Amino acid sequence: MSILTKWLESLHEETKITSRCTRERNRHSTCSICLDQCSQEAIIFKEHLLVIDMNNCTMCGDCLVSCPLSAIDGLATSRVFNKGSLVFDDAYTPSLKELLIYKKRGMTSVEAKQTHINLEWETVIAEANKRLNILGDTQINLIMKPIDEKFSRRALFESFQTEGKQLAKSLAPASWKMDHDGWKLSKYFPGFQFYSVELNTNHCTLCQACFSICPEDVFTIMDSRLQIDNEKCVSCTFCTDICPEKAIHIYEDLRMKSEKVEMFLKKNCKSCGQTFNTFHNEIEKCHVCKDRDPEWLSPY
Repeated sequence: MSILTKWLESLHEETKITSRCTRERNRHSTCSICLDQCSQEAIIFKEHLLVIDMNNCTMCGDCLVSCPLSAIDGLATSRVFNKGSLVFDDAYTPSLKELLIYKKRGMTSVEAKQTHINLEWETVIAEANKRLNILGDTQINLIMKPIDEKFSRRALFESFQTEGKQLAKSLAPASWKMDHDGWKLSKYFPGFQFYSVELNTNHCTLCQACFSICPEDVFTIMDSRLQIDNEKCVSCTFCTDICPEKAIHIYEDLRMKSEKVEMFLKKNCKSCGQTFNTFHNEIEKCHVCKDRDPEWLSPY
């Protein structure tokens, strides 16, 4: 892809952090994955929010790929595809998550117009193939295409045609870019989970703060049981950041999807009389009354 095409593409779509960002929706959010991934220092803090400084942004796409909630809109202009191949470029290294998503979107191989690729690319391709084996999918091939020093008039004409098609594509509406949840692994591998949500029932008060704020609906209350759908989790840190008891832990766990069910009791609070949920029979007060200063009036 030529410099002209990239420039036109950058004018077409500006990279921006949207309201789907955890920091936009939760002031307690500690997520800084995009900031950590940006090598250009183009993502900065503005109060508690993260914003993109377009003066430094190169539209490389690393932040788009890394965001667990796919909360950054834009185009990854550093990624170039030739039919079903991702073209090797030592200016960046794709992430494991990125290769798995490209594979499900039709990529079959990595193409390099040289005799070898660097160690970083080799490592991530090998790791992606290990995960694809677990996921029951085919492997990503590595195709080496030595550079042909000769450039015929026919090849030159064909290259102009290719550039013309790319130019037309850059000027067309960007319907081919990732949609609002395009960078979520959970979207592409139904039947599998990439994370497990561990709930410490000794600490959890069932205040339901995490249930109400989880954007992926991982937690479901049904009668007297709490269901945790691990396959929906994208490790966005919403629940861990908001939990006042620090009772939730998320860890990587690639396997067939699983549901965890925790049974709880419905009781009446001895202080306010309101119905509340608890994992423990000995608990007599709801989480509000339990933590309320006795000098303050009851909110009920």
